[in-house]
Amino acid sequence: MSEWIDLTQTLAEESPTLPPLHPKPEYEDYATLESDAYNSTILHIETHCGTHMDAPTHFLPKDDYRTIDEITVDEMVTEGVVCDFSHKEPNSGVSRAELEEQAERYDLSAGDYLIFDCGMTPTDDDRYLRNFVYPKRDAAEYMVETGIACFAIDALSADKPGASLEEHHVHHTLLPEDILIIEGVDNLGGVEPGRYDVICTPIPYENRDGSQVRLLVRPQA
Repeated sequence: MSEWIDLTQTLAEESPTLPPLHPKPEYEDYATLESDAYNSTILHIETHCGTHMDAPTHFLPKDDYRTIDEITVDEMVTEGVVCDFSHKEPNSGVSRAELEEQAERYDLSAGDYLIFDCGMTPTDDDRYLRNFVYPKRDAAEYMVETGIACFAIDALSADKPGASLEEHHVHHTLLPEDILIIEGVDNLGGVEPGRYDVICTPIPYENRDGSQVRLLVRPQA
């Protein structure tokens, strides 16, 4: 049986986050082995840092759209496709035609996770923070037409670097259609494009807009 591959960032206080919107995580010792005979930690962490999932209510009202605790088990244990866009120039967009070519090759289907490998590694450098590859609006429209369940990317955001909130075309296209978004994917360097089994487990924060996830893939036989 093939081994599962972990596509999740290890979260640390120095983990890169999208400037200027998102704060870095902070850890605080609540108890220590030396002082209290056990270790316990308080986390100060935004729901949208590290490898994380956006529920529709990240951009939409909670009365009308799903929160992160409403994601079902069937959506967490599923299948998906990894597409390779690591050859793209920094700060360039993936077009509908570019996506469609790989999607058809790997039989991207309704209900799948779609994972973009843009050659990114979480670091505090200019390319990762401000010059990442992103899908264009017409590529996001193709995702909707295909009926995918979730779009995941190894960049800090699914949208163009520096875009205003009004210009977050990917979020505004996918989330109203109940298509989830995962940002901050890691460890795609050794993952070949193709079809995979997928496990993705968000934390069910009650009535919230997103959470960190553990994202695992396994090549299909």
